[in-house]
Amino acid sequence: MRLVRSLLKNIAPRSYKDGLRRCDNLGKNLFLNKNIDRFLDVGCGDGTLTMEFARILNTKEIYGVELVDQFRKQATEKGIKCCEFDLNGSWLYENNFFDCILSSQNIEHLHNTRLYLEEIFRCLKPGGEVVILTENLASWVNIISLFFGWQPFSTTNINGWKIGNPLIYHIDEPIDESFVNKWQGSGISGTVGHVRVLTFGGLRDLLALVGFKNVKLHTRGYLPFFGKFSDILCSLDTRHGHFLIASARK
Repeated sequence: MRLVRSLLKNIAPRSYKDGLRRCDNLGKNLFLNKNIDRFLDVGCGDGTLTMEFARILNTKEIYGVELVDQFRKQATEKGIKCCEFDLNGSWLYENNFFDCILSSQNIEHLHNTRLYLEEIFRCLKPGGEVVILTENLASWVNIISLFFGWQPFSTTNINGWKIGNPLIYHIDEPIDESFVNKWQGSGISGTVGHVRVLTFGGLRDLLALVGFKNVKLHTRGYLPFFGKFSDILCSLDTRHGHFLIASARK
């Protein structure tokens, strides 16, 4: 087991980061609207990825939602109109306000998944677009973990604890206990771990039930492979890449 974990320490970070980068790049290509008025990134972090998408969309106004104070400050310094509220509840924005909304590696951190998507739908203008980037519970590395009775890799982080899988390659990395304790006490548990990780079919059905049209799904990151070979495998097997990329219109 030590040998396997040692190999994973070299392979897993590379394949994961490569898949995430390819996920982001595909997401940028899926937005069809350009030269728009308002763009929102929910869970925008420090705003780096937000600005990459905003440049492609050529948007006039850039908005973000971010709970973590340090990240929110960094995003604001980049020119993002960034605010703070719990995305599990009702949002602060008006109906039909945004042309495009990005949800990048965020939906899996929320317990009120249905309301989250309903609020995205409400806040989008008619014809507006959403792109959702998230991990895939049905990726092969997660399926193999389940076969052995282990916790899927995408759900091993439970409020700061890494549990249920002997092959967690980063299990010995230090944890910021003050950060965990702060958000554990807030009740917003998803800030320090994934709450609900979706599959290809689950995300597709949720978007359709909320009322979105032209729902399209793709995957990227055929772990443990990386590079163009990973893209080829995702095109041949469209449901088991590690990252889901969904696009839809209101």
